[in-house]
Order: sequence, then structure tokens, then C-alpha cells
Amino acid sequence: MSKHRILPETLRTFIAAAIIAVAVHFTQSRDLLVDFTRPVVMTGLRLVGFDVVDRGEVMAVGNLHVPWTRDCAGINLLLILLALAVWVNRHERQAGLFWLRVLSMIPAALAANVLRVLTLIAYRTLAYPGVESPQTHYFIGFIWLVPFVTLVTPRDLRVKSSGIMETLHAAAVVSLLAPMSGTPNAELITLAAVVCLARCRVRETSLCLLLSWLVGGFGIAIVSMESFWLPWLLLCPLLVDHRRLRVPGLICTACTHSLIAMHSWAWLLAGAGLLITYFSRVEDECPNDEAKPFRSPLTWQAAFFASLTLPFIVSTLLSLGQESWQPPTSVESRSINQCGYEIRLRGQSEHIGLACYGAASRDRHHTVKVCLKYRGIDVENVKERPLVFTEGHHWFREFFLQDGKLLPDHTAYVKSTFRPWSDPGVHLIFATLCDKQSPTDFSADCERLANQFHLLCLPQTALVQQ
Repeated sequence: MSKHRILPETLRTFIAAAIIAVAVHFTQSRDLLVDFTRPVVMTGLRLVGFDVVDRGEVMAVGNLHVPWTRDCAGINLLLILLALAVWVNRHERQAGLFWLRVLSMIPAALAANVLRVLTLIAYRTLAYPGVESPQTHYFIGFIWLVPFVTLVTPRDLRVKSSGIMETLHAAAVVSLLAPMSGTPNAELITLAAVVCLARCRVRETSLCLLLSWLVGGFGIAIVSMESFWLPWLLLCPLLVDHRRLRVPGLICTACTHSLIAMHSWAWLLAGAGLLITYFSRVEDECPNDEAKPFRSPLTWQAAFFASLTLPFIVSTLLSLGQESWQPPTSVESRSINQCGYEIRLRGQSEHIGLACYGAASRDRHHTVKVCLKYRGIDVENVKERPLVFTEGHHWFREFFLQDGKLLPDHTAYVKSTFRPWSDPGVHLIFATLCDKQSPTDFSADCERLANQFHLLCLPQTALVQQ
């Protein structure tokens, strides 16, 4: 590929990326797809006999209440598909075909999102009163990406399966990034993942490397170290030439691991690796291996496609039959869902609520920002009290009970659960109205109540999720 052709293609990619960035900015305050998605979903449900009522932020489907969020409306799925279309077609030589594939993602995203929401509602109806885990939630989204991302797969000189493998791999990586949006230094994880994706291109590999990679995936599943899934995907030997993988590339991959990215020094460590990897990507941007068709057996390709589902479903499969956590019998409690309980402690103010959640699978609990976002609530840290969160009307504070310890925040929890076979523990979330207490007083009360509950739970902590 000549340098004269590289420049317009790079410029075109940057223009498309800028348009998507502008769309992200303008959709923060107004979801442009909500007026399309919700009526279509409600009409579809009514046609099959469901009683559906639109209650604004919640859609009632029979006795099921589904929070209506940006994720349900589909703007996130649209942006993912648009970004994927730009990414996988960045080498497309025909400008008209490039923009046609990008624009085709608008109706594709609308259809995929309607099908995704209907699938989620069907799952929650069958599992009532339980809901799907975050991994299952994003896996359902990934499943409905599959038939539509093939529409944007470039038709180059290679066999068609090569482009499909690259596209679905990128979709799996993006789907894994979604639940990480509330983790510390999530921007670094995303940036490192994008730079790592730049070198991912289907290539020949050895059976030994592929089997080692698959064995590594099963090892991650067995020890429930889900934070390794993203680096594992980005090191797939069918897309990365391990012989050319240098220290900068390894640094970028390491920075997609949440335990490394959460530290304040991670940006300094990653800076050199990100820059060197980005500016040395000439071979990836100007591929000369189109004359060497991908000839790996169909069984290898089947193993690759199956492996993309592991990060989403394996924890659910391994948790089948495990006992769920229950609060001590000496504590007043009320079940609120499959794994959650509302707790009332002695001396607990009436305006302070406490919800405790056992792990729905062997995976770690997410931070409260992710948990609440999953339920349609966006919260931010309070400046004067960073461990307190708010959405403008309530204060929130989280703790974790894990391996007999009370942990004050998600960072301490991740460090405590990093070892293999670690117990996922219990997630404590306190909440109160903002006009009832200052964030400082609320935080102090939460610490007192959390310590009280921790002492009551000590005899049972070792039994959690065994």
C-alpha cells in the first residue's frame, strides 16, 4: 500500500472517529434513540400477549419492572457498531464503500438493540425474581452483535473468515470494556486496549501456541480471575504475532489489567509503552500479508469463535449449584432479589438504607458505580468525601466483606481477591437522601454500621460462596 493512499485513508478514519466522538458528546444529555426503541419493544411485547406499561424510567412487563437506561435505548450499541465499522474498514480503498458500511450500522444497531432488549426481558421473565449477571447482560449484547458486524467485514484478498474473526474479536473486547467504565483509571484500560487492537490481524500460528492460549483461558475460568480476560483476548496467537511482541506491547497489554491500571503510577508506566507501540505500528497499518491467505483449519477457527464466549458465560456455568449467601439469623433482613437483602441493624437511622449482595457467580463484585449504572443510575464521587457517591439526590457508600475482613472500597477489594480461588465475598451498599445528612456524617455512620455488621457476620464469612 503506497504512502499516497495511506494519508487519505487515515484522514478519513479520523473524520469518522471525530463524528462518533461528537455523537457521544451530544447524546450524553439526550438519547436520540429512546423514541424509536421503546415503542418498538412495547409493541412487540404486546403482540405476543404481554401487559406492558410505560412508566417513564421504568417499563412494567407484567410483574417485571425493567429500568429504562441509555443502554436499553440503544445509543451505546449504535456507537459500538459505528466504531467497529470505522475500525475494521480503516484500510478500505473505496471511500464510497467505506461510508456505506458505516452508515449501514444505523439501521443495524436499531434492529440489534430491539432484539437484545427483548432477549433480556425474556431472560428476566424466566429467572424472576432474579436478574442476569453483568457478564450475562453484556454477553447477550455481544450475541446480537454477531450477525450484524458481519455486514461491515471488509472484502479483501483474504478469505472471508479472517475479517469476521478480526471483527468479532474487536466486538468481544469492546463488550468486555463496557462493564469496566466505573473502575479506577478506566480510561487507561480503554486506551491500552485500543492500541493493542491496532496490532491484531489474523495470521498463521502454531497449534502449540493456540492450545496454550486456550488452556490459559480455562485456567482463568477455573480460578475465577476475570480481570485477566481482557489481556487474554488481546494476546490471542491467531491475531498477535508473539515472535514480534516486544516490551512496549507487553506493557500495553498489562495496562488492560484492572489491578495494574488502578494505580496512580500506571499512567507513567504506560506512557512510553503506548507511544512506542502506537508510532511503531507501520506494519499493521500497511499490511503486506494479504498475499499469504489464512489457512488454519476450520477446527482452529471454531475453537477461536467458541473462545470469545468464555469471558461472558464461564463464570455463570461454574457457579451452577453453588450456595447463595444469607445474612446472620440475628439480623433483621428482607430478601430483595436472588442474591440481595435489605438489612436493618440496631442503632441504624431510619433514613439510612443498607443492601447486601452475595455474588451471583464466582466473579468479583463490581464497584458501586457499575452496579448502579447497570440499574439505570449514574453516580459520581463526592469531592470532599471521595468514598461517597451521589447521583444528585442520594448519598451512597460501599464496603465489602471478604475472607473475614471489612474492606472500605473497591480498590482494597480487588487487591484482596487477586489471589486464585479467592472468595468473592459480600457487597454492602449504604444509601440515604442528600437532605438528611452531610456526606461527612453519612460516611461516619456507614463506617460504624459496617463494622457492626462485620462483627455479626464473622462466624459465617468463611462459608460465603463455598
